[in-house]
Amino acid sequence: MTKISVIVPAHNVEKYIGVCLSSLVHQTFDDFEVIVINDGSTDHTDEIIADYEKEYPKIIKHYSFPNRGISETRNYGLEVARGKYVAFIDSDDYVDVTFLEKMYEKIETTHSDMCVCDYYTVNDEDDIKEFRIADFEEGNVKNNPQLLFKINSSPWNKLFKKDLFKNLNFEKIKYEDLLLIPKIVLKSKKIVKLNECLNYYHVHEKSETTIIDERVFDILKILEKLNDYFKKEKIFDKYYDEIEYFNVYRLTIYTIQQRYQKDEDIRSRFINAAFNYLDDNFPKWRKNVYYKKRNLLKRIIETHRTFTKIYVNSYKR
Repeated sequence: MTKISVIVPAHNVEKYIGVCLSSLVHQTFDDFEVIVINDGSTDHTDEIIADYEKEYPKIIKHYSFPNRGISETRNYGLEVARGKYVAFIDSDDYVDVTFLEKMYEKIETTHSDMCVCDYYTVNDEDDIKEFRIADFEEGNVKNNPQLLFKINSSPWNKLFKKDLFKNLNFEKIKYEDLLLIPKIVLKSKKIVKLNECLNYYHVHEKSETTIIDERVFDILKILEKLNDYFKKEKIFDKYYDEIEYFNVYRLTIYTIQQRYQKDEDIRSRFINAAFNYLDDNFPKWRKNVYYKKRNLLKRIIETHRTFTKIYVNSYKR
């Protein structure tokens, strides 16, 4: 059995895929495969992948399909992965050459199901900023329910035991990560954090954080589905404060991100919808024990829809 399978979906990323694959084939780790799935690209992405496969045939496993979307390509990667552990790297991102070695050592020596690391953000001008996710003690949701909101919902700064994905997969929907990763967190018996930045998350003009359109309303559907899952698993009431804060934190991120929204009508309607969602489902959300620890100025802006609109309109980009 291969120790680690790295799954890389790729769609029209000829500008970035070479840097991504170069960072992976030069890893200091010695037992891994990189499953690269060309998802219906119309540029030179598939050719670039093929060149890497030719040069590194023992590492690169190249697949090419009509455009299926990132969820189905990731799920296919899980089907063909031979590793005990899996990692998901976005094709416009890249990793430190020690990423696999350090993550594997941490997850193996601690006998954990998931390892999380810090990361950098980088833009097209190569401006790099360090991003530290909230520290947490190793454990699971049962003994540390704050893990539900402390662990970011992106898969690319993590190493997972592949067995965690049994009976769970990425749904074909926008914000698919947000719907799945909390379920994986809940399922994990032990989660650890490596306090080191090993990933480079690329923020550019086509990034999720900078493309805001009508689909942003799907975040409300995702949160509803996730809360229904928590209720089905009979943890909604048990971890109400943590789940409430999870919803509040996610939605306030997306309301503030409306400063990237060019359509004034969508911007206003989404902010109204987000506030209505929180008021209807979590009537006392402004008094959440975790939310009250946030910066006072941020809370003033985030808890009043009028102030939120003034802020995003003033700082819109």
